[in-house]
Amino acid sequence: MKLNRNYVTPFISLVFLVVGLSGLLMFFHLFDGYTEVVHEYLGVFFVVCAVFHIILNWKALKIHFKRGVFIPALLGVLAISVTLIVGESIYPPVDTIIINKIVKAPINDAFKALEVDYSEVYKRLKTNGISIEGATTIEAIWINNNANPEKVIDLIMK
Repeated sequence: MKLNRNYVTPFISLVFLVVGLSGLLMFFHLFDGYTEVVHEYLGVFFVVCAVFHIILNWKALKIHFKRGVFIPALLGVLAISVTLIVGESIYPPVDTIIINKIVKAPINDAFKALEVDYSEVYKRLKTNGISIEGATTIEAIWINNNANPEKVIDLIMK
């Protein structure tokens, strides 16, 4: 199948708008939890569309490369990205700090903070093949069981 601008251009344009809008909603913490999934999955689709767009427009892009206009753009985006990453590592978001503290806290304290019943969590995890035996923290549960941390948290919070 041959790539066709009639399909790629509308897709990349609309996906760009949705990814951009969902990114803004996430930035301002509007509709948290709903926008993240749209942003992530359509972000992947956006990359696919961008690759098709680059393939379709390669001749024109080579002209821009020869003029050297990509170098300042690359340096600018790189500088902004590094600044944001360093800033995030120095001043992590409060929710990240809290989550890290909860998963490393003594298991009974963590379950109290999460308002979950130990025996119910024990049953749920066991039903899903995850043992809580010998675990002193939530983090230890997924490490001891070689389990996905998100799966463990989801099962605890059900």
